[in-house]
Amino acid sequence: MDEAAWHPDPQDPSQLRWWDGTQWTEHTAPAPEVAAAAPDGDGAGVGGQSPAPSSGLAGSTLFARENREQPTTGRMTRQNPAVVKVTLGTPLLVTRGAMIAYQGEVQFAYEGSGAKRFVKASLTGEGVRLMRCSGAGELFVSHRNHRLHLLDLGPGERISASSRALLGFDDSVSWDINAIKGGIGAAAAGGLFNVTLTGPGTVILASDWPVVLDTSEARTCVDPNAVVAWTAGLQVTVRSSFSAGALIGRGSGEAFQLEFSPGGFVIVEPEGVVHTVA
Repeated sequence: MDEAAWHPDPQDPSQLRWWDGTQWTEHTAPAPEVAAAAPDGDGAGVGGQSPAPSSGLAGSTLFARENREQPTTGRMTRQNPAVVKVTLGTPLLVTRGAMIAYQGEVQFAYEGSGAKRFVKASLTGEGVRLMRCSGAGELFVSHRNHRLHLLDLGPGERISASSRALLGFDDSVSWDINAIKGGIGAAAAGGLFNVTLTGPGTVILASDWPVVLDTSEARTCVDPNAVVAWTAGLQVTVRSSFSAGALIGRGSGEAFQLEFSPGGFVIVEPEGVVHTVA
């Protein structure tokens, strides 16, 4: 195969793949159902060339196999790195604005936080705005274009997550809002709070470039704006790297950090990747 042309995909005979003259490319197209017959009836294309892809929409790379809806394989099915399909039956709680599509009979209702959690959210100045999704159908969720991660929690297993990274969780997961204590330091670091989630059930977090740190290896301090999640139960202390007179004009990561006690993990990512959920 010296010339660039469409050829049957060596890994998937049901589609065509573009050979650029030296190597296979990422471009694919659906294979025609019936190849045009040559005059000699051998089933080959004109001049022995491989059949051309279908014209029109079917021949567009937009309709390539990797862009089509993926078959349901369980409660939650990845469609691509940024979209998850959830098969409802038991309800799912997601942050408002997470739904991008659904199929079937799906109902939506704003989820109240309860009096206790409402007071905690009011004290921190923020809250977790949740929507309950129920019914019989399939729900497609995303956090803008961020990569999604599915965390399966066993019975009694817990994780603490930043509200910025939390996309949703099964109705079977219990949750609570916890403010990070630290007096003036905590307030200056952004009035931080987190959501503690307890299994059983699946939690969906958004993080493009996560790094999992082991707090047992050394003293672990992180920028508050870079935190994604951590092992529930770790002691969190607000630390300052500068004297009070040197704080003007410095970002929270330079002025204040969160120090985590040994005994678990902390997930961080570059600041600014995860955006606050509306």
